[in-house]
Amino acid sequence: MKKVILLLLICFSSLCLTGCTSKEPKDLLSKIKLKNKIVIGIKNDSKPFGYIENGELKGFDVDIAKSVSRRLLGDTTGELIEFIYVTPESRIIDLNSSKVDIIIATMSVNANRSHVVDFTAPYFVAGQALLVPDGSKVNSMESLNTRRVGIILGTTGERTIRQLAPNATIIGKKTYDDTFNLLKESKVDAILADDSILYGFIMDKKGYKILPARYTKEYYAIALRKGKETESLKEELNKHLDYMQQSGRLNRIKEKWIPNLHIN
Repeated sequence: MKKVILLLLICFSSLCLTGCTSKEPKDLLSKIKLKNKIVIGIKNDSKPFGYIENGELKGFDVDIAKSVSRRLLGDTTGELIEFIYVTPESRIIDLNSSKVDIIIATMSVNANRSHVVDFTAPYFVAGQALLVPDGSKVNSMESLNTRRVGIILGTTGERTIRQLAPNATIIGKKTYDDTFNLLKESKVDAILADDSILYGFIMDKKGYKILPARYTKEYYAIALRKGKETESLKEELNKHLDYMQQSGRLNRIKEKWIPNLHIN
């Protein structure tokens, strides 16, 4: 009798486990709603998009992330977001290893990245530009051919330099602050990066300017893993980005963080 009861208990436990497993959602949107949390990869050194000030993470991308969390989870305070800090080099790895659910980190859409990750519609358009000290003799991309230029590793800057100034000496660093320090210490003659990021440098530091030419169009979008798992999440994110555009919310966020991007 005891053996029969034990056998029945084992069978019942197995059925319970099987039932629980079968109810486990497979798509990422359902998983996010089930755990009532979204994990977002973001930068913390890219003013005005994602940076820390007085111990608080803030910026353009942070506001986009909070708006997304409000849409998906009804999160009015941002408390249901877990932010994971990423770099240009680590963000795709962190996304595809499921360390984060999505990436909102000044990530521009290009063909190479589209082979390994998926993207939403763009939420911002930037352009690569040169940052130089006031009084610099560098006045164009061509004038870099005999000079040194700093870039951020993992961005598209190196490709732009190779195409437009093939004889320039390229020095790469992992962070924006380290790259700016190259310019500050006269170890490079210019920095090539997205104008939106360069604007963050000159917000706080005098003696530098952004040259007027723009060499690319960089469409920032939210990155997701490829596959059926993320299809419903991508659809929902695109609906929200369209709403933000139509309602004027995107423009309000831009005016808040980058009111005068058209600087010379």
